[in-house]
Amino acid sequence: MAEAATVEAAALVARGMDWPRRDWALLDVRDVGEYERGHVPGATSLPRRMLEFRAGEVMPDHGWPVVVYDSGRPGDLRAMLAAERLGEMGYGRVEMLDRGLPGWTAEGRALAVGVNVPCKRFGEEVLEGDGVKLIPPDALMRDGAGVLCDVRTAGEFADHHLGGAVSLPGFELAGQLPGLARRHDRIVLNCAGRTRSIIAAATAGALGYDCAALENGTMGWRLAGGEVARGAGGDVPDAAAADVAAVTARARELAVSLGVVAVAAEDLARRRAADGAARPYVLDVRTREAFEAGHVPGAIHLPGGQAIQRTDDFLAVPGAPVAVVDDGDARAWLAAWWLTRMGFAEVVVLDGGMPAWRAAGLDVETGRGRMRPEVIDRLVADVPVVSCDALMEPGAAPVVIDVSSSRAHAKGHLPEAIWISRGWLEHEVRRHASPGDEIVVTAGDLVQAKLGAEALLRAGYRRAVALDAGLEDWRAMGGTVEIGPVPPHAMDVVEPPYAKGEAAMRAYLEWEVRLTAGEVNETEGSLT
Repeated sequence: MAEAATVEAAALVARGMDWPRRDWALLDVRDVGEYERGHVPGATSLPRRMLEFRAGEVMPDHGWPVVVYDSGRPGDLRAMLAAERLGEMGYGRVEMLDRGLPGWTAEGRALAVGVNVPCKRFGEEVLEGDGVKLIPPDALMRDGAGVLCDVRTAGEFADHHLGGAVSLPGFELAGQLPGLARRHDRIVLNCAGRTRSIIAAATAGALGYDCAALENGTMGWRLAGGEVARGAGGDVPDAAAADVAAVTARARELAVSLGVVAVAAEDLARRRAADGAARPYVLDVRTREAFEAGHVPGAIHLPGGQAIQRTDDFLAVPGAPVAVVDDGDARAWLAAWWLTRMGFAEVVVLDGGMPAWRAAGLDVETGRGRMRPEVIDRLVADVPVVSCDALMEPGAAPVVIDVSSSRAHAKGHLPEAIWISRGWLEHEVRRHASPGDEIVVTAGDLVQAKLGAEALLRAGYRRAVALDAGLEDWRAMGGTVEIGPVPPHAMDVVEPPYAKGEAAMRAYLEWEVRLTAGEVNETEGSLT
């Protein structure tokens, strides 16, 4: 296959890189830890190890232009290999940034540090522009709250939350606001740090309800000496139908005032089926349970505040149209209102939500939504495999390489397995094996193992095979499993700052506050 063309940074600037109006995809195919330390502003992080799994999600139209880049260091082939793979997946307009990341910085162009930078900067702008009230942790400790609502995901809430808080992820809060206001004289909202609680408080204010955001969220609370609880919260009663209707009417009014329109289910289905620039992303902002029970095929599950905080993770071509879906209530209108405020050029709402989609007799997809693309099965169809029995035979002594995530590797791996990030596999394998050696590639996901073996076969390691079983199967057959630690050079996983102690939390919060002062182009620890 012909090598993808290269494009210089100056040419990209000339094309227009303004986020969120850019009409082409900019993909950073390095590991996320590298991305966090510094990346081209507005780039979407899509590590090479996840390329086959997520490309169709973040770029649903194969005709959209794509630019990929890596570290530009000698031996780093990730951009070239990613471009080649994208071509095999049907993307016909792929280029590589000349010289990778150094090609961007060569003329003094700044890097963005951290993750979800444009979204979190927007949150800080909302704090300043919408008059959001912040309540310091010590004031909350002293005075308490009528009700404390945690707007993070249910999983985050279960991991840790403030005692007495109720879980109302994202825009699930909206329909509850009238009832909460009737029952409590004070409503305080919180997230892990700043962005989602700021957006939630501003949303409440726009809907006519006076709420305050806990300053710096659970991190600020912990830094102030507060304790946290764990486990799922109690059930929140369903919002009254009249309350939901009133909030929906106001949310629709807000969105329509900014030019958001409703589209019929048949029109959305037609636009999704057509190739080209007018093909929209579909964001489903309902709960995980509702999404898994049935959603628009190919929709991205991104509820409420997540849709505002993590837009750049999913909309690799931010200038493309966006359709937002709920169950015919306020959530889609609120998300659409915020996306329009962020600067997205065309945002629409599915009129009547999923009930209208079903009523139109259109196809419905169930499950988590991230279906394995068909192209992966084609790519790994001929990859040879080895069984656990064969690998356990006396005398079997292949080089075993684990391409799981570093976190999964630390939790358990085959004895003496060498961990290599799949993005670096072809480069790093040379340290451990020769082309004539027998190599067994393992992973928690068999498809990842097969993709790793396929990459090695292409690179000339003709005896590479994939283990046709996962770790639990290996263990069940009597195989020994080793644990930990996370390889010290691993950069494929970025832990949240609240998992890394006080210094990391302080560094993150200081970074976030400074976002409105301009780009940060130096490493400042883990900023997630």
